[in-house]
Amino acid sequence: MNSSEIRDIFYTFFKDKGHYKVMSSPLVPAKDPTILFTNAGMNQFKDIFTGKETRDYSRAVSIQKCMRVSGKHNDFDEVGRTEYHHTFFEMLGNFSFGDYFKEKAIEYAWELMTEKFGFSSEVLRVSVFNKDDEAHRIWEDKIGIPTKRIAHLGEKDNFWQMGNTGPCGPCSEIHYDRGKEFGPDEFSGDNKRFVEIWNLVFMQYYKDESGKLNPLPSPSIDTGMGMERLTTLLSGKSSNYDTDLFRPIIEFTAELADVDPDDKNVKIGLNVIADHVRALSFLISDGVLPSNDGRGYILRRLLRRASKHGRSIGFTDSFLYRVTPIVTKIMEQAYPELGLNKEFISEVVKSEEERFERTLLAGLKRFEEVIQNTIENGEKVISGKEVFKLSDTYGFPVDFSIDLANEKNMNVDLEGFRKELADQQRKSRRGLSDRGVNNLPENMDKINSLFTGYQNLDEESPLAGIFKENTEVDSLSEGEEGILFLKKTPFYGESGGQAGDTGSGKSENSIFSITNTGKNSAGGHLHFIKVLKGTLTKSELVRVKVDLPKRENIAAHHTSTHLLHAALREVLGPHIKQSGSYVGPDKLRFDFTHFKSVGKEQINKIENLVNKKIRENLDVKTIETTYEDALSKGAIAIFDEKYSEKVRMLSIGEFSRELCGGTHIQQTGSIGFFKIISESSISSGIRRIEAVSGLAGSEYLESLFYNIEKIESKFKQKGERLFNYLSELDDKNRKLEKEINKHSDQGKSDISEIVSNKFEIKGLPVIIHHFEDMSKKMLSTTADDIKRKYECATIISSNEGGKSAIVISIPSNLTKKLNASTLIKQLSTIVKGNGGGRPDFAQAGGNEISDPEGFRARVVELLENTK
Repeated sequence: MNSSEIRDIFYTFFKDKGHYKVMSSPLVPAKDPTILFTNAGMNQFKDIFTGKETRDYSRAVSIQKCMRVSGKHNDFDEVGRTEYHHTFFEMLGNFSFGDYFKEKAIEYAWELMTEKFGFSSEVLRVSVFNKDDEAHRIWEDKIGIPTKRIAHLGEKDNFWQMGNTGPCGPCSEIHYDRGKEFGPDEFSGDNKRFVEIWNLVFMQYYKDESGKLNPLPSPSIDTGMGMERLTTLLSGKSSNYDTDLFRPIIEFTAELADVDPDDKNVKIGLNVIADHVRALSFLISDGVLPSNDGRGYILRRLLRRASKHGRSIGFTDSFLYRVTPIVTKIMEQAYPELGLNKEFISEVVKSEEERFERTLLAGLKRFEEVIQNTIENGEKVISGKEVFKLSDTYGFPVDFSIDLANEKNMNVDLEGFRKELADQQRKSRRGLSDRGVNNLPENMDKINSLFTGYQNLDEESPLAGIFKENTEVDSLSEGEEGILFLKKTPFYGESGGQAGDTGSGKSENSIFSITNTGKNSAGGHLHFIKVLKGTLTKSELVRVKVDLPKRENIAAHHTSTHLLHAALREVLGPHIKQSGSYVGPDKLRFDFTHFKSVGKEQINKIENLVNKKIRENLDVKTIETTYEDALSKGAIAIFDEKYSEKVRMLSIGEFSRELCGGTHIQQTGSIGFFKIISESSISSGIRRIEAVSGLAGSEYLESLFYNIEKIESKFKQKGERLFNYLSELDDKNRKLEKEINKHSDQGKSDISEIVSNKFEIKGLPVIIHHFEDMSKKMLSTTADDIKRKYECATIISSNEGGKSAIVISIPSNLTKKLNASTLIKQLSTIVKGNGGGRPDFAQAGGNEISDPEGFRARVVELLENTK
């Protein structure tokens, strides 16, 4: 069987058993941003297992995209060296949420393996948790597996948990017996005879932070089977890399490198490249881009490791970007998003490869410095901290450091390197878990409130709490500031990029302003207030009212943001994904994935498309549905946003459909118009657009027209004539600037030659020189420069525009020997002009000096005759 047939058989089997087919969630967990990547099929069902969510189905089947590159479930270092380990892989799974349990799970698994996939029962072995007698009895009594083929293993092998805390339970595994030539007939860590195929997890507990196992409200089933390993066994291969999932990638890469794909010397390199390029393609397709922390750091590390192995098999230039389309060709039938993002994936990979080549050169230089410093210190081991810095800052692979150190008969402190790497990974995880957390005291973080602001803008409600400086109080007096929690509120708390509401409130004994609204992790709304009059007490009812104009401006910008997102995808391509946003009353800001600047023509198309949809006055509608149902209807989920099971799906006609909890207008015509005011890059692969609409858009245009009117008045030009006038003025200024620079450069380059021709007349050091096309101002500057630097009488001249200019500059201590004012009057008669000045500086102008050499001779003659 090939991989496509396996997918079809798996889905069909469980659908026939009443399971609901759930599509793979993204590699970036939409419901749990505290973990780097989706690493198991059950991730998207975690809240069902814990009882926080319910769904319309109690049985599910999925084939989930997974990544394991960090933490407990980490196969990174094994990739390429073994036949079965990978970074990216697919996990086939069936799930029961309080429906069937151990017996049915085991029966289904055995039926699928033996009757549908065709495994002989003789080549299958099972293992159970050594304290799970129930599972043993089912295998022996119901399925008929002899006791000798049922292994009892400990917690390390047969007790599954997602992390240090969370859903967990005993498990039973189905193994494939490769035969006695691969090892003895016993389960042990080093025995390669038995290959795990399928893990059946009997989800019975939730492990809390103290390590206590608490029974789950409804025992459930979570199973996981690796597609790659299953495909190997069902296609009669000995390695995952020989299957239709990997072999085309390996053969294409080998052809590019002009090597034999079966050559043992390049096997590991080709395997690593094939594995990593699959991971790169899926990560980028799901919105992850290269960066120096978090998920982007893992992506960058994968690419650089693949590039390093490429060099080991003969590549000298970028090549990975040429391989990614092969991944798309193999996988896009199962994962259409790869086809939609095909060009973008290649573009990102190529850009990052080229970046790596540049940083590698810098890394080599830095490595040589590290080696030299280590030798000078009389040491033979390069510190782990330095090696990590080379890897983290310069992108210099640790394998490169090890190889180059060996060439110098030196070693690398790998233990120190691993410590630095672990610290970096902890920081990455901490950065992820801190996002969106208000760092509130526990007593403020657990208060919830009912949001009524989709329908109402004013509300009467009891208070749920009053806080001052994070401490609960009974009252706030006039002039005091604090935080209010209401049982219900129309005020939107800052979240999802949307600014919090402001407004006013009152009680029987007080009036207060609400200056901002935030949210805690429980969904409670924090109203930041200042008491303007009276005293507010906890026992009072309050009536609060949202600032309507501000809310309307925010709503216009929020709906405009959705229109912009849809327009970007239509004009630039489906690879566009939101990477951040700000929606306020003054403007909107939208960050998105794109590797090129957006040209003026494209900006115009995007802007025109948004304004077209505004003029069409499309209905803006929201419905509450399940996360999965919204995605099945084509709704876009925002990267790195956490969603609950019930979500709000916002549709703008048929043009846009996104998950969004924000506030919006009811029809696009209310926006008025939309204007992009800037487009820029904020980091590698991330662009930012700022725009205005609604009232803020009108104010922007008013300001623009006002400034234009001021400019028209200043230059006394109107409309198109103003542009032509300013263009001509700019051209003139550029010509003048060019001419000034030309003379400045000429003066600088000629000074050394001029000074070398210095001579003396009657003991007076003198410089005489004629320039072509130098202005009188530049002549003066040049003459003064020469006088100051070389302490000599300077007499220089130039012709410009048919007229001559003469400048004399004399050091003050030489004016008794030569008076500049007297000499300039004599020289002015030669050019039939006039002039004057001081004893130390004088200038004149007249007719053009047609014979510079003759003029110089006359100057010398006059100096010789000076008394």
